[in-house]
Amino acid sequence: MAQASGRLSARWEAPEGISAWFGTVDHKVVGVRYIFTAFLFFLIGGLEALLMRLQLAAPELHVLSAEAYNQTLTMHGTTMIFLFATPILFGLGNYFVPLLIGARDMAYPRANALSYWIFLLGGLFLYASFLVGRPPDAGWFSYAPLSTREYSPGPGLDFWTLSLLFLGIATTVGAANFIVTIFKLRAPGMSVSRIPLFCWTILVTSFTAIFALPILNAANLLLALERQLGWHFFDPAYGGQPLLWQHLFWLFGHPDVYIIALPAFGLISEVIAAFSRRPVVAFVLVAMASVATGIIGFGVWVHHMFAVGLSPLATSFFSAASFVIGVPAGLQMFAWVSTLITGRVNVKTPLLFAVGALIVFLIGGLTGVMFPLIAFDRQVTDSYFVVAHFHYVLIGGMVFPLFAALYYWLPKITGRILGEGLGRWNFWIIFLSFNVTFFPMHLQGLLGMPRRIYTYQDGLGWGSFNLVETIGAFVLGLGVLLFIVNFFLSLRSGERAGNNPWGAGTLEWATSSPPPPYNFRTLPLVRGAYPIWDAERLGVGLWDAQDPTSAWDHQTLSTDLLTANPEDPVPLPGHSLEPLGLALSIAVVFTGALLMQGWLMVLGGLGVISALFLWMRPSLERVEHGAGQRRSDPHALPRWGLILLVLTETALFGALVASWYYLQVNASVWPPNGVRLPELTLPLINTALLLLSSVTVVFAGRGLRKGHRGRAMLGALATVLLGAAFLGLQIYEFTHAEFAPTDHAYASLWFTLLGLHGLHVIVGLLLLIAVLVWMARGYFTPERHTTVHTVSLYWHFVDAVWVILILPAIYLSPFLGRH
Repeated sequence: MAQASGRLSARWEAPEGISAWFGTVDHKVVGVRYIFTAFLFFLIGGLEALLMRLQLAAPELHVLSAEAYNQTLTMHGTTMIFLFATPILFGLGNYFVPLLIGARDMAYPRANALSYWIFLLGGLFLYASFLVGRPPDAGWFSYAPLSTREYSPGPGLDFWTLSLLFLGIATTVGAANFIVTIFKLRAPGMSVSRIPLFCWTILVTSFTAIFALPILNAANLLLALERQLGWHFFDPAYGGQPLLWQHLFWLFGHPDVYIIALPAFGLISEVIAAFSRRPVVAFVLVAMASVATGIIGFGVWVHHMFAVGLSPLATSFFSAASFVIGVPAGLQMFAWVSTLITGRVNVKTPLLFAVGALIVFLIGGLTGVMFPLIAFDRQVTDSYFVVAHFHYVLIGGMVFPLFAALYYWLPKITGRILGEGLGRWNFWIIFLSFNVTFFPMHLQGLLGMPRRIYTYQDGLGWGSFNLVETIGAFVLGLGVLLFIVNFFLSLRSGERAGNNPWGAGTLEWATSSPPPPYNFRTLPLVRGAYPIWDAERLGVGLWDAQDPTSAWDHQTLSTDLLTANPEDPVPLPGHSLEPLGLALSIAVVFTGALLMQGWLMVLGGLGVISALFLWMRPSLERVEHGAGQRRSDPHALPRWGLILLVLTETALFGALVASWYYLQVNASVWPPNGVRLPELTLPLINTALLLLSSVTVVFAGRGLRKGHRGRAMLGALATVLLGAAFLGLQIYEFTHAEFAPTDHAYASLWFTLLGLHGLHVIVGLLLLIAVLVWMARGYFTPERHTTVHTVSLYWHFVDAVWVILILPAIYLSPFLGRH
């Protein structure tokens, strides 16, 4: 046993030096960095909120100018939503999901590090707008046309748009990593019905992000092209539609509420179970309620748009859907209360914050079910009633659970328990000051105070409310500072935590505090949803009947998706600078786009290509290490990652194609007058080329599997030539189009869709060329060709997008008639 632990330590201990610090891929280090960075952004966003409260403390103050107030408001909302709420929950997920499911790391450790570096650089990119003196000022949802160049001429909105595109990469990469980790790396015996509730909520959140974030990326791509290049998507004078932005933004925005709230619900479930000393009541139903919430969340986006003049039929449908989504949340609320009532409650600070979250979120939910009443919604739209509701939902549904989780899990991270006395003071100060700050806003909204105003006249009845709210906000800030003080005091002199200070039942408490680099010497054998309690109840050990040879070196174990039966050891990469290099290269691309410097974008693009090639290069040592008879598909983990990439990109193309149809349906004439119907000869030739290339790439893969390297290389070369021919014809069509992208919305979306697909073709060709080179060098064998398999699947996706989405929309739909 000691020998195995020593070998594990030697394989898993991080090397020393600056390179190792930047190159670590340990999920625990990445998680702590996420938490620390996101909490810093939380403090910055809080300071921005206090500035706004100072400005509104009394009528006609001038602490901030109108412009500065709008900038502060925009940065506050953007920071709290995109730089704090989601990232810090993903940080907790990074640290604890592998521990909760009995894994040694995430499925893709380098992708995990990449997502953090992109998040950090994206946040710095956004705040760099202060250096040029023009932060964004159009609000955190930046409605068009106010966010277009005509109404926001400075660079602030360019920083905002490009930074959200940048941050979207981090979130989708992280989401895909969570999905594969939870699906494939669970400890033996952890069947689907035994997955911890926090992991269930992270799983649902990740799937939601996979489909929702690309929609926001599509919206930001259109806005960036309109602002940077003068294309037209939202300007009615050119066939655009301002409401297109709202549809795209809220198709992301409402699911994003649950991207934030669902992991927080999972935190509440873990804390309540631990301090009630019993499993959560209706465990499976609570998990399914999370799934239902994630699905229904995509069907209620229009309730943010009841005031824009949509048809009564549409508003009635989305009103009903908005009522329905409260059902699964109510089920979880009843389950938590039932758990508390039937358990042996141990009242500690984490539980206080969890119960506080229930109370605050309940108030937010009660005000939320008022908005589906369309007549009421139209009265309070854009009033402070909405501000109050929004903060009760997100602070009750996220910040209170976050503090519960920090008091609950920081002892596992640091090995020290935070002070209980200061913790209770911390809770009551935050709970009371929060309600003093935000509850009066309901009354202000009913009295007619609109949101987003920077000052107001005396005598309107709002001044006393604003003064009380400002005082409450500053006390709330003191409550956050008290938490920071408690944290640092605990680091210096806090009580040692031990393995399981709370007597909890989940697997993170089965290892030391802090955990070793490898998490578990041997992987546990799970017998229920709360493995520690189940092992105690059955009178067995967590490690009983577990094969001691599972202490593989720098590896973890893959298991079956449904039953978690053991499959194969999964080699994990060690520290690597490739994630940081790739993130920096992407940052250079976005900086070039901001400055409109093509050479800088090309330089960054070359860096991206180089980093990806280094990332994907076949590693004989990594593949052969621990080789033996495999019991499962060797392509499983890479294929899962690619499937999720395909889903993400499909959602992106789907949002853009839906935008095409939306503009087409709302246009009086489509294509515009003066534009001929599409000529189909070139598109059909291109379709034939792509379909044939899918055949040749299959030919290459089969040749490789049968050991015919020459046949495999011939198939890969044919695929490259067919793809290059397709690209050449696309370039010809681009250069001979009868319109320019700045002429009208039809032309702008035409160039956007074809250009984006062409970019994916270029990426596919570069990957195929790399595969061809690696084939020639003998890297691939019939037993070792995962990279070839993955690239082939990507090429099929590129072909499918053309045939299923691009061809019908761009070339066939105009023949449906000119409206």
